[in-house]
Amino acid sequence: MILVLLGTFHIEFKRPLIEIDKLCRSGNLQETIVIQSGHTLFESPYFDMRPFITPNDLDKLYDDARIIITHAGTGSIIKGLKKKKKIVAIPRLKKYGEHIDDHQLEILNEFVALGYILPWNDNDNLEKKMLETINFNPKPYISRKKNIEEFLKNYIDSL
Repeated sequence: MILVLLGTFHIEFKRPLIEIDKLCRSGNLQETIVIQSGHTLFESPYFDMRPFITPNDLDKLYDDARIIITHAGTGSIIKGLKKKKKIVAIPRLKKYGEHIDDHQLEILNEFVALGYILPWNDNDNLEKKMLETINFNPKPYISRKKNIEEFLKNYIDSL
């Protein structure tokens, strides 16, 4: 099963669905596709569309997924990394009216540089990207949360 996460931002994000649907129609992608669609409306006989998913149900979907295709939001990416999933991330882009700025492109580039995820950039061929997942071995995720907490604690204590 492939889990596709579009996020819950109020602006639609159809670009990945159009490409995934094309692969399904051509017969080059033949597995269950569950979409957490948020506010994005899209019809495809190949998709199990679920606008909003409870945290418990989402956890199970992450566990069951072979691959996660997600918008480049930190929450969706980190959850997949913690579950040791192969992740293909596509940023919502301002030029397409998918977000108010390009911060997701910055997030994507950082996670790619660390070897955690595969990028799905503008003009990338999705079929080739899916083939890349076969040999992709993401680096184990290392949280830097403790470092940030320690830095903030030390800073506050120094005031």
